[in-house]
Amino acid sequence: MKRRILIFCTVLAALGLTAFKVVNWNDYETSRPKATTNEAVSVNMPVLGPKEKEIFIDFNYDVGTRFNPIEKTELDKARTIADFLDAEVIASIVSLQSVHVVLVENDKQTDIFENGTTAALTDGQLQLLKSFDYSTNFIVRAHFRKKNGNTGILVSDFRSPHLTIVPEKQAVYSHGKEALLSYFREESKEVGANVDSENLKAAKLSFRVTEQGAVEVIELEYSSGYQEVDKKMMELISNLPGYWKPAENAAGQKVTQEFVISFGARGC
Repeated sequence: MKRRILIFCTVLAALGLTAFKVVNWNDYETSRPKATTNEAVSVNMPVLGPKEKEIFIDFNYDVGTRFNPIEKTELDKARTIADFLDAEVIASIVSLQSVHVVLVENDKQTDIFENGTTAALTDGQLQLLKSFDYSTNFIVRAHFRKKNGNTGILVSDFRSPHLTIVPEKQAVYSHGKEALLSYFREESKEVGANVDSENLKAAKLSFRVTEQGAVEVIELEYSSGYQEVDKKMMELISNLPGYWKPAENAAGQKVTQEFVISFGARGC
């Protein structure tokens, strides 16, 4: 009898626990938000708009002579490498090995040159230098040995100044250089906005200011990697507002002068 009572109580307890679980599950289902068949549970996510295009602003512009300028009257006075190299470099030379005067065209050395082995320029080198006209580009390359500042041991070294012959009175843009650079920046903004800085290259174009102050012989020498940018820069120099005051030689005679515009990535 006692055994039957015990079994009955156990069954009754199990049924009570099951009923409790069902009631609690129904309460949870009632209180929990339900998704309908056509509506998913909403989640607050930030709304992302279209990514704004990054405008490249580190665009380089410069206008000037191709290399370091040297007036023709100063060049005609040159007799030794000291007229081309820094005094500090000259003072450091223990022995001179060679000196080369080389004509440069389109940023490349030509096969027009004269060699020497002394600080004094040879007759051939002097004649070559005198044959150069305005806007001519050349190199004076000196190889020498000097003492190492720390060890005192002799080491080989060289200097190779790149020079451009300029008139004694260079051509001048009527509004000034800063206005010229500002003109390039402002007028090329639209094409510059489409530039990828990783693909942009150091570009260069050259032009001449004639004896009458006209701009002519506009040539693209190095592309920026973007045809629309190259084309725009050539259009801008062709349609430049204002005017150029022509260059003059030592006698006051007007002469033609070449200039170079660097644009695009830095390092051109």
